[in-house]
Amino acid sequence: MSLKRIAPDQGLLYYLIKGIRPDLAEHISQTKTIETVIVGLGRQGTRHAKLMHDYGTTITCGVAPGKGGTRVHETIPVYETAKEALKSHPNIAVASIWRHYSTAKDATIEAIEAGIPIVVLITEGIPLRDVRDILVAVRKHNTILFGGNTPGIIFPPEGIKVGMLPDIFHPEEVKLGQAGPKGVTVISRSGAILYHLSDALSSAGIAQNAVLGIGGDGAIGSRFIDLVQLIMNYKNTDLVVIAGEIGGMQEESLAQDIQQNPENYIKPLVALISGANAPAGKTMGHAGAVVAPGQSYGTYESKKTSLERAGVVVVNSQRDLIQEVKRLLNNRRYFRVEDYYKRMQQIWGAKPPEPTWGTLITKVVPNNLLIRGYPLQELIEKKNLLEIAFLVIQGEFPKSTELTELEKLALRAIRDDFPVINLTIEPSSQDISKTIGTYLLLDDRLLMEEIRKLQPINKLIYTLGRVTKYFALVFGNHRFLDNLPENSPFSNAIYRAFVGEENPDPRKVRLLEAMISACVDHGVTPPSAQTTLLLASSRTSFEVALAGGVQAITDVHGGAGAKAAEFFLDIIKNSKEKNFTLEESAFEVVDKISRSGKRIQGLGHRIHTKDPRRDILWKLSEDAKEAKECVELSKMLPKIFHRVKGMSLPINVDGVIGAITADMKLSPLLAKVIFIFGRMVGLAAHYFEEVQTQSPMRMIVFKQAVYKGKDVRHIKSITPP
Repeated sequence: MSLKRIAPDQGLLYYLIKGIRPDLAEHISQTKTIETVIVGLGRQGTRHAKLMHDYGTTITCGVAPGKGGTRVHETIPVYETAKEALKSHPNIAVASIWRHYSTAKDATIEAIEAGIPIVVLITEGIPLRDVRDILVAVRKHNTILFGGNTPGIIFPPEGIKVGMLPDIFHPEEVKLGQAGPKGVTVISRSGAILYHLSDALSSAGIAQNAVLGIGGDGAIGSRFIDLVQLIMNYKNTDLVVIAGEIGGMQEESLAQDIQQNPENYIKPLVALISGANAPAGKTMGHAGAVVAPGQSYGTYESKKTSLERAGVVVVNSQRDLIQEVKRLLNNRRYFRVEDYYKRMQQIWGAKPPEPTWGTLITKVVPNNLLIRGYPLQELIEKKNLLEIAFLVIQGEFPKSTELTELEKLALRAIRDDFPVINLTIEPSSQDISKTIGTYLLLDDRLLMEEIRKLQPINKLIYTLGRVTKYFALVFGNHRFLDNLPENSPFSNAIYRAFVGEENPDPRKVRLLEAMISACVDHGVTPPSAQTTLLLASSRTSFEVALAGGVQAITDVHGGAGAKAAEFFLDIIKNSKEKNFTLEESAFEVVDKISRSGKRIQGLGHRIHTKDPRRDILWKLSEDAKEAKECVELSKMLPKIFHRVKGMSLPINVDGVIGAITADMKLSPLLAKVIFIFGRMVGLAAHYFEEVQTQSPMRMIVFKQAVYKGKDVRHIKSITPP
């Protein structure tokens, strides 16, 4: 029963924007998106940011001093100032202001001066001297300001709301399930009256194409006289309802203008005035709803008399309002009332949504891994490790200039002094994770103020450079880094550190880098990611959280590649000793292991029946002339296992990496090292996402995580300049 909305450039909000910023309206026509910013992310601002987003509003970003660089609801980036926000997002058309009345003035003026054409000032009780300054800015920049003290504005046909209005307003329905742009436009000083009006109108089958809360304070940005004739010029508004109240002289001013310029008021107008029995001198609800004693304006009677003298129908009850609106619209119905009730019943009867939290990094589905929307197999094939790392942290690929700077930073990290080089840490296949974690914790370079102040992507790349040096020490290959050429690719440095070869074949370098890239991330549920997230939640420093995640990579999690390499080598050894074919030897070894009740390393996956990383790694190993007996075994292993156990288990990425490592005549330990080094990219991304988007010390329920990132997208053939 949900409605398909009209395009944003077909609605009233677009019409208002176009009158102020034609250039911005042109952009909206092209993108079919009206971007908004939310200023002030306290309890109410944060809560309603989600409600607005859920309704359909595009909230491009937020502004909150002291929270710049974070994200709200995982997806909305936050900036320190509106100026910063507009620099990154120049097409923002609407701002909502949720700041405390003591700081609302500066926030509102900043949004106005940034060129945002529609500003909705939710805050109430702003001092009059501050309102005066705001109104000066409004007039200077030709801004439409709603509020202060407004519940907001809503456009049901487009599915856009800015503010705290509920989702009860109903658009025209041109056919079942399809919204239309026509209807009644409601302009009100009161939020509560708006809600009642909407239900009354909808119960009579009368659509609202817009509901505009102009604010209940004594001095506000837009008055009835500013908006009514403007709205009447919008072709899809059939009638205007104004909901006024006692206090001030907005209604009297409107009535006077109607009398003087009747040609500007081309649509029917109905006025509902509240406060008929209010005593003089007493505030009734809003700060502006007070009748000044002894004055001839601001009373219910003065407003009613003025409007009726101008030919406007004035009512004092919803029942009378509906009757008059129906009469003026010739009893037109914009939708079937029974469909409206069904939709409302669905909304009111819906169960509260299950609690979730979001990640933008990795979507794990059977037989596919999306990293920021890109299939991981495409990234392995077409991008290098630094490009992938930039993507994982930043959400997009780096420009060529950025990539060059990352290469320089990684090499600088390798060349920088290593204060803990004399520590005696004996690595082994059991404690390599502990060794690297210890180096991370003891490396004074990572504690330097200069490094701590680096942006997340730069901090990660510097750390990867340092860890490259750690592994060179572990494998006794640090001499191969001492004479590293000045402009050497980082991938070359990694190969030197891991393998100990000074002038490697570029195809082998590419293969090693691809295996590392294949391990960058697998979502939030692996133990290493969970450990990193828990440490990040308590706001430990980056290197501490990363060290914790690395040390959670054990033989159970992350060690299967090394075990698989040993397994394949055992099969080859058995084949030579018994003069068996590889298949015969594999059958015997698999059968023996299965009878012992142990697991075959490199087989099976809790999610994938065909690991998406498998084929591209096989292909690259063939290109590098490193696809030999172990790779051949990795391809035949599932069939052999099926013969032995009668079960189908796929080869997984650990098995493929283990096979390639063994065929390259490298230590089986390197397969685990590859996993650790690659996974550090994902662990860093989860750390930064946690501290940027979530509250400290939260109760993390990992099964509640949902992917909120980009949909499936594919790599273009040319990297952007």
